[in-house]
Amino acid sequence: MVSAGFLTVVGLGNPGTRYTSTRHNIGFAVVDALKASSIPGDGSGVESECRAHARAAIAGELGGAGWSERSDYSESSLAIGKWSGSIIKPQSFMNRSGEPLSRFLSFRKVDISQVIVVHDEIDLPFGAVRVKVDGGEGGHNGLRSISSECGGRGYARVRVGVGKPPPGSPLAASPDGVATWVLGRFSQEEQPIAEEMVGRACAAVVTLILSGVRAAQNKFNS
Repeated sequence: MVSAGFLTVVGLGNPGTRYTSTRHNIGFAVVDALKASSIPGDGSGVESECRAHARAAIAGELGGAGWSERSDYSESSLAIGKWSGSIIKPQSFMNRSGEPLSRFLSFRKVDISQVIVVHDEIDLPFGAVRVKVDGGEGGHNGLRSISSECGGRGYARVRVGVGKPPPGSPLAASPDGVATWVLGRFSQEEQPIAEEMVGRACAAVVTLILSGVRAAQNKFNS
């Protein structure tokens, strides 16, 4: 297979142990699982391979070895067959994700159209994974920052569904309920679904890299 032109995968989250294992940090978990996995050149088996690393990735246990710490982002590399690129985790808070990414893109001479952003998505049911390119940010402050700081909305997104507070719950009725929800941790019952979701999101990233946007959307959006 031939690379579809993507050079950088960005996982979104908040830095620090306070935010480890939260729904908002699922982007970090996906790129950590990708980094820890051995992925063949054709991408086969990526979902199950990354699923095996998902529990440790969600717990924030894979963010040390193999990552280089820059001034405001962590950087590593990913290789799939003949394709190689960078993995980035901004180390600003979520709502300022675009600032470190902009510095990385300028330094590496990478255009925003060559970027895949992996992020939590409250407008998708918990467990769903979807692929999108361009368009609005849906209220996601990390995406808003990237669009503002990095040259527009023309990047690919792997949207990882974390859902919203259940109807009738105290959080659903609270003005700050959604923020509290995304900063909450997966329950024991949710954990296996979250791990499967990490595997699917990793597979979506690899499909984008190897086969392009249409193939990824056909596979994950149907």
